[in-house]
Amino acid sequence: MQFIGIDLHTSKFTCCCRDESSPADGKGGKRTETFGLHGFGLAEFCQTLSPDAYVLIEATITTFAFARLIKPYVKEAIVANTYELKQISLARKNTDKIDADILCRIVKMQVLSGEKAISPATIPPAEIQGLRGLFTTCRLYKKQATQSKNRIHSILKENLYGFTQEEIFDKKSRKKMLELETDTPMAFQASQLFENLEFLERQAEKLQEKIMEHAEPFMREIDILTSMKGVSVFIAIAVIAGIIKADRFKNSKAFASYLRSAPKVSNSNASASIRGTNKKGRKLSSALLTQSLNHALAASLKLREWYEKLTEYKKAGLARTGLRRRILAEIYQMLKKGEYHYGREAVNMRPKCANTKSFLKKGKKCKNSLTFIIDACETTGGSRLPQAVRPFCGEEAFPP
Repeated sequence: MQFIGIDLHTSKFTCCCRDESSPADGKGGKRTETFGLHGFGLAEFCQTLSPDAYVLIEATITTFAFARLIKPYVKEAIVANTYELKQISLARKNTDKIDADILCRIVKMQVLSGEKAISPATIPPAEIQGLRGLFTTCRLYKKQATQSKNRIHSILKENLYGFTQEEIFDKKSRKKMLELETDTPMAFQASQLFENLEFLERQAEKLQEKIMEHAEPFMREIDILTSMKGVSVFIAIAVIAGIIKADRFKNSKAFASYLRSAPKVSNSNASASIRGTNKKGRKLSSALLTQSLNHALAASLKLREWYEKLTEYKKAGLARTGLRRRILAEIYQMLKKGEYHYGREAVNMRPKCANTKSFLKKGKKCKNSLTFIIDACETTGGSRLPQAVRPFCGEEAFPP
């Protein structure tokens, strides 16, 4: 068997290779090489691989594409989360060769001993990777737009204009704001910032439309998630992009932990302390879901009573985290069982169905699409509705 550790960079990678007979002290029996991260270098590296090789790669921005490329040539390609590789940061001398050697020794120890010192990260499919990239760029535009808004607000306050944020950022009033004064530093800055803000908002809208179109293969899961009040189509797509599949989690606690909503608890003697959330997980879904918690509270009396009791002995931040974790636990059960939320109401599902219909039209999907759309507006009685599933068949799938 081969054991290979790879220290991956943007233009090259260094690999350290060992076999079963190499000494345990790590001072010999190894082969270290550096290859370029391009067509020729990758082809040369793939020729050195064997079908019984185990490869360990530290997670970076290029790791998933690299792992998908070499996966057919090896027995297992393991992507290790950076938070589980503290051995590398504790090394006295940090070089590419030392990093690759440490990774090689870790994967050898793990395979031969059978103990999982490093839990492998799931390599997402290309569709999920594309969605994650779109969300990252969309968040970047949103962040830049917020910075522009804050700067506009600061400029107006510096010049003693007492406008509220609602007045400043209402699109109808922007023209009036720019006509306050001319040929002044304030007017020049405000004009440029408003132009930049409008550009960022347009770009963010285009990205959101692209995200919806790109999520077409996951319509079944999206339709299940949007049956829960407070979960929009956009939030549902973010959840799917984060988790890939619900069945890869053993329970709802692991599901919530991966989505950064289950804090760690540390026990020592008779004391217990609550620490931060899981840094190895993804936080996009939790960030978006936090913005809609008030909708979930307003929709469920039982959930609101539970949350009010929780706030009596928990801090506000911990209570919000607990509420988010409970909602994620319900989402996990919905996806795992393939069932709608128990509080689903057909009347309230109409806007979400219209949104779904809109982005399917923009994607120009034909009537023979393999997408399955559940007609959320067809049945109007009761909270527990039948699981009627049928292929998307055009306009009749969305009654007026």
